[in-house]
Amino acid sequence: MTIKLIATDLNGTLLHNDQGYNQELFRAVLAQLEARQITLVLASGNEYAHLRDLFATTLAPNLVMVAENGASIYQADQQIFDGSLSADDVAQFVAVDRHQDFLQDTYIILTGKMASYTELGAPQQLIDAAEAYYDNLQQVTSLTAVDDQIKKISVTTQPDQAQELVTRLNTYFEGRLHAHDSGYGVIDIVAANVGKLPAVQWLMARQGVTAAEVMVFGDGANDVPLLQFAGQSFAMRNATPEIQAMARQVTDWPNEADGVLRTIQRELPTD
Repeated sequence: MTIKLIATDLNGTLLHNDQGYNQELFRAVLAQLEARQITLVLASGNEYAHLRDLFATTLAPNLVMVAENGASIYQADQQIFDGSLSADDVAQFVAVDRHQDFLQDTYIILTGKMASYTELGAPQQLIDAAEAYYDNLQQVTSLTAVDDQIKKISVTTQPDQAQELVTRLNTYFEGRLHAHDSGYGVIDIVAANVGKLPAVQWLMARQGVTAAEVMVFGDGANDVPLLQFAGQSFAMRNATPEIQAMARQVTDWPNEADGVLRTIQRELPTD
């Protein structure tokens, strides 16, 4: 079956561990895909501003960015899908939900259209780590005072407690919102109809693409729905055995060795 759309996760997948990537190879692969009329989708939990900065020198018409775990979709620096949380959902979370017992030892970041926000008093180590992924992180006296269009809510916990907390959150929300394990102890809370898989399915419907015509790459728990859905799916060589078992194939190379780009070149050789 001809491939028409390729979707890849970023952290631990397309990107190296230092958040860099092989720009020369990326441009070559992107041009190769454009010649074949194949869309490349970068699907990430990161905010759009961070993705735009990362790929500013490698933009192309066939490059689509899915940011905030599916809450925003951009093409050619234009937003084509907005899955922001409703003002009521945000108000309910900051006034009521965040005060539940199982969230007491966590830290909250609201990702908005203009900036991201966390409350004063968060450990400096957390702030330093977050600033690598949030381009305009602001510390505020109270999240209830934030006036912005919120895309997602990030909850930081201990990595070994994340999956259990995701389960508790989704049980608590009962379909009102949806929590995704984004890895590294970060849980993203988004609108109930938002996620990497729904974002890719929205793009598929827009372009008339079937699941058999989709290739995906991932390394984490929030990539599993995509890995199980796509006609061709690759877990990264550096992914855990549990994630590798969810994909149809495993890359021969890890993220540090440009596994995504080299696999695309091998699977879709130049005519």
